[in-house]
Amino acid sequence: MTFATRDDDLRAEPVSLAPEEYARSRAAFWGGSAVLFTDADGRVLVVEPRYREGLLLPGGGMDPGERPSRSAAREVAEELALVVRPSRLLVVEWVSGDHEEYAEFGCFPGETLYVWDGGVLGPGALARIVLPPAELGAHHLLPAAEAAARMGPLDGARMLAAYRARVDASGPAVLEDGRATAPGVLERHGVVPGAAPAGSAATGVWAFDPQGRVLLLVDSEGRHCTLPSAHHGGLFHDIPSALPGRAGAVARLAPGLTVPSGGPAHLLAPPAQAAALLGPGGGTRERARAAADLAADRWGLPRAAPRPVEEIAPGRG
Repeated sequence: MTFATRDDDLRAEPVSLAPEEYARSRAAFWGGSAVLFTDADGRVLVVEPRYREGLLLPGGGMDPGERPSRSAAREVAEELALVVRPSRLLVVEWVSGDHEEYAEFGCFPGETLYVWDGGVLGPGALARIVLPPAELGAHHLLPAAEAAARMGPLDGARMLAAYRARVDASGPAVLEDGRATAPGVLERHGVVPGAAPAGSAATGVWAFDPQGRVLLLVDSEGRHCTLPSAHHGGLFHDIPSALPGRAGAVARLAPGLTVPSGGPAHLLAPPAQAAALLGPGGGTRERARAAADLAADRWGLPRAAPRPVEEIAPGRG
């Protein structure tokens, strides 16, 4: 076999290696899989291990020769007594062998980790959870920001990246030592899904662009999304009108909307994704559907299908 072996010069002359020599030259890594579950209110399911500090997503190490998806299903069955077959990958992360969070292992060779989407667990599934008492002390349903704060830095960053990837509909996030290699809009602004203040979706305006997407503003301090208020001058094409029978209002975005520099980021997201970012509990999901129905009936706006969240660049209309 012929391979180039110098990392510092990809133009170096290749050298010949016997198959067994080539095999010994390859990096060896551990592997692990975890699953992101939420409930209907957007809270994240985390477990409390007895063998280390901090909370974790359900999951664990891969057995030799085990496929990542199979590993995820096995770990969930062992840790939660739930049967799942995860098929949507949210995160792939490479962790270096010298990372400080793994110093306790001493011989840690590095790891490739996979996070899969377990979907939304209803009351029946949550009631069926049974933990292995020798391994896990408890499980919790927590808002994403609180869950991340109670996890180790790598675990928290990985969980948030997985949640953002689920909401963003942009494909799996790729991380290296907790950092995204190609950060999307939500990652760049550090948006935490479901972290909007309680009731904000009931008092804001569901403002639609011509493609049927909803305008969201990013609070740079709290890292959450909010709907604009009726007092945000210059954003709307018409006077916001109340949603029939519901709190909140609906309007169209002003044509040629210009975003000022230095203010909050302005995002555009399909209604269902906007609801997930705001927090689906408290009727937000239903308000999003009602607003989209009204926008379609009144102005003929399309019902936006899932797509990656887009940012309106400052100065762009």
